[in-house]
Amino acid sequence: MADERVSELIGRDGPETATEVADRIWMAVGTANAYKVATPEGSVMIDAGLAGDARRFHRQLAAVPGNPVRYIVLTHAHEDHIGGHRLWSREGAQVVAHRLCLQRDEQYRQLTQFRVDRAKILWGAAMNLRTDSGRVEPTAPIEADIVVDRSHTLEVGDLTFEVMHTPGAEGPDGLTVWVPELRAAFVGDLWGPIIDAFPNLFTLRGEPYRDAQQYMESLREVRDLEPEIALAGHFEPVMGKEQVREVLTRMHDGVEWVWDRVIDGMNEGKDPFTLMKEIRLPDDSPLNETYGRVDWGVRAIWESLAGWFTYQSTSDLYATTPEAVYPDVVDLAGAEALVSRAEERLAAGETLEALYLADMVLAADAAHVGALSAKLTALQSMAEQFGLRNFQEAGWYRAEITRVEQELEAAQA
Repeated sequence: MADERVSELIGRDGPETATEVADRIWMAVGTANAYKVATPEGSVMIDAGLAGDARRFHRQLAAVPGNPVRYIVLTHAHEDHIGGHRLWSREGAQVVAHRLCLQRDEQYRQLTQFRVDRAKILWGAAMNLRTDSGRVEPTAPIEADIVVDRSHTLEVGDLTFEVMHTPGAEGPDGLTVWVPELRAAFVGDLWGPIIDAFPNLFTLRGEPYRDAQQYMESLREVRDLEPEIALAGHFEPVMGKEQVREVLTRMHDGVEWVWDRVIDGMNEGKDPFTLMKEIRLPDDSPLNETYGRVDWGVRAIWESLAGWFTYQSTSDLYATTPEAVYPDVVDLAGAEALVSRAEERLAAGETLEALYLADMVLAADAAHVGALSAKLTALQSMAEQFGLRNFQEAGWYRAEITRVEQELEAAQA
């Protein structure tokens, strides 16, 4: 399932022409969607797609009614939503973004190499990224003409575009565009890229934790508008007042369930790792974990509220990690004894414990064939058990298994 989601999210090809999904609303489809809302006096665009989709989107949307484009609203700073906006701004469209979108964009630019290197590991094959280690230069910054804080209203032709700050599943800078005359809400990635997938409160690629409280508040705020169509950053619009309300409610209630139990657990003195094991969605929950994992969300909530120190070990306060003493354990116990115990753990289905033991040996001898073999078996078993249901994990396991296979082959040569 995760592999299917990866191909849909990352490698999605749209039709050759823009689609009129509702009266006066046109959609161009790619890795992310871009929308154009037409009026007699020009149009407003919401998002601009990935840079690789930019020219196709421009060709498609320029060919439908509503020219010229007066404004383009960027719902958040992710590249698949902002990548093509300069094509429109060069033609006179004013760029609208939240102030935190500009801040995030600057942070992304500062961490360009870090982010690209991680993307290569997680999604290199799916995104056809080069795997060499060449230096990557930052893209040009977003230049916004209108910077939104809480809200901003645009009036174009006979339509009103209420731009609302709705921090959501993909970060604190989220914007929703509400067009009351059309009863349409353009929500970006408000609930996340995939309906009924638990949101990414933690990202394996590396971003600040997403705020679960803000997420729920934004869902309630949009739900209270009673939209009759919700147009998201990915996949098809949700049509119908009740259908939109149901989606917003399902996503809200799933996160609220987890939030309440983390709060209860913290007040009972439980650390995040205990709660990660204990908290699960109800059996009848409609949400799945193809995008965000519940246990990762549990830890994100705990650490967002309390930081990373769990009051369990003084050593956690300092830079020296447990790996520093792994060679001492190997010296005392012997590499072969640890590998043998790892194999026993594997036979018992205790794959994480086996992985820890293998890593201890590899800290002392990175080319130890027995430890590499045990680690590879553990990773393959964990990928089957955990990683194939979640597209982030799937990318990580593919990369890790390939790396360990190569190291084992080299050690056996």
